[in-house]
Amino acid sequence: MIDIITPAQWQTQRWQNGGGITHQLCRQDDEQGLLWRLSIAEVATDGPFSRFDNIDRIIMLLEGSGFCLLGVADSPKVLDTPLKPFAFAGETPIHCTLINGAVRDFNLMTRRAAVTPQLQVLSIGSEAQTVILSAQTLIYVVSGNVEIALEQQTLTLAAQHTLSLSNESGSVQLSCIAGAKVIFIGLSFTPD
Repeated sequence: MIDIITPAQWQTQRWQNGGGITHQLCRQDDEQGLLWRLSIAEVATDGPFSRFDNIDRIIMLLEGSGFCLLGVADSPKVLDTPLKPFAFAGETPIHCTLINGAVRDFNLMTRRAAVTPQLQVLSIGSEAQTVILSAQTLIYVVSGNVEIALEQQTLTLAAQHTLSLSNESGSVQLSCIAGAKVIFIGLSFTPD
C-alpha cells in the first residue's frame, strides 16, 4: 500500500501542560495499542516528557537552537545539531529544557519487542540512491523535493511530506536535482 501524507492531513493536538503541540503524521495500532507512531512536536516551553511505557523513542531536532534532556544519562543530553537522532526508553522520566527559544523536533515511537526500527538521515542529490524497503517504510522529506522511483511509478515528494509504503517489497530510488534531506525509516515486526 502506497500513501502520501501531507501536512494538511496531520492530526494536531495541544499538550495538556500547554507547553507545545504534537502533529501526528501517521501511526499504526493493533489490539494491544500503539505499534508505532511518527510525529513532529513544536516545543514552546521547558517541561517534562510524557511517559510511554514499553515504547522506544528516537528524537531529533528539526528547527531551533536545541534542547537539553535531563534524566536520560548521568549527565544531561544536549540535542543542538539538527537531524542527529537520539534514542531512549519511553518510560524514562525526562525533563526538557530549551536552549534558546522554541524548537521543532521529529519523533519516532515503536513498541519494544514488537517493532525494530532502522532510521537514517540521507542527503539526496542528482545521483539516485537505492534503499531497500521494509515491512513498513516511511520517507519524510525534511527539505527539497525528492523524486521517488518505485517499480511502476515515479512520485515527487515536497518538504514536510511523508511517503508510507506498507507491505511493499524490493527497493526504491531517491533523487533530487537541487539537493534534499530525508529521514528514511524501515520498520520490521516481530511475530507474537
